[in-house]
Amino acid sequence: MANVQDLDVIYNSGSAFIEEHFGNYDQALSLHEAAIAGLNDIAKTTQDEETRSITRNQAQFHRRRLSLLRSVLQGENRNLPVTLPTFQSAEDSILIGNNGKTAIGLEEPLLSRYLIDQFENPDLPPPSQIRHLTQSAIPPYAPTLDPSLPTKKYSITVESDQANLSYLLKAHPADYPDQTFYYLRANRWGKEQFESVSFYRSAEFAKPCIEINIATVEPTGNKTFSSLKSRPIEFFTANSLRPVVEIPDNIGERPWGPQRFMYGGRQFAWVTPEGSNGLQLPVLYETDRVWLDPKNNMGKKEHTIIGKRLCWGSFKGGVDATVEITGGVDQLFEELLLASQITKLAVFLFGHDS
Repeated sequence: MANVQDLDVIYNSGSAFIEEHFGNYDQALSLHEAAIAGLNDIAKTTQDEETRSITRNQAQFHRRRLSLLRSVLQGENRNLPVTLPTFQSAEDSILIGNNGKTAIGLEEPLLSRYLIDQFENPDLPPPSQIRHLTQSAIPPYAPTLDPSLPTKKYSITVESDQANLSYLLKAHPADYPDQTFYYLRANRWGKEQFESVSFYRSAEFAKPCIEINIATVEPTGNKTFSSLKSRPIEFFTANSLRPVVEIPDNIGERPWGPQRFMYGGRQFAWVTPEGSNGLQLPVLYETDRVWLDPKNNMGKKEHTIIGKRLCWGSFKGGVDATVEITGGVDQLFEELLLASQITKLAVFLFGHDS
């Protein structure tokens, strides 16, 4: 992670995109200019090569937004083509809710906080927003999503520094391929496989919105076969007190899947598409009943699916990859799903030596 500790630079950089979010373009322009100056100063004076690279890239990112802002302020365009995701847009997303119901991205941190507090005080009643999650029959999530809303599609591009085994996987909205919404930073220097990666909003370069720990697996001697081994993954989000943990039915099984996790009190499973030989991004479903497969003695489980698929993706070798998320998913849950898919892609492409 970049060793950027200049609070003014961090403030100016993040605040520029917040002002864009609220449509305050004059203020945003000034903050972008201040951020560029500060980032350039860090790039010139730092002795750390990674920090130099990150601050230069972020300065260039601000320059591209400056050009867009000037086109609006000079009357060439009426609005920015797209507003970038920030903590403010995430907060707006979960406060809007989902068809009159509490957004799952808000249910998860509220439930996490309540379960911790309840451990100390067993008689503590749940907050009204999550009372339904403490009942014996928890209402499902997937059927609440509006089927008329369009899916969100991201194309994934990769920048790599093979000499330092450092990789940047960027997520671009399909409708605006010249804009970067998110990126995952992965470094395998001195390691045989990825053990941790970080997922960032592009507008918030100084601190990841999700930190990810990846369990190691026994190498096979073939890096492709090793990348196909399933493994637990922990996601530490900025808004929740407990990690989201993906757990495979059988650790080390090849190919991946299913990978199961809990979020907002519901059960979900990533399932590898059939006929893909495992080298493909999985599909996410909400699940209901889960049971051990009586015909399998390796711990494999079966499940029933609730509603339609929530997230899926594809890649055709190399780095020609896309990720799609069904419409209506709030920003925080969307970010978790996108981070999970890009993490798996990083493991497939660069995760192993052998």
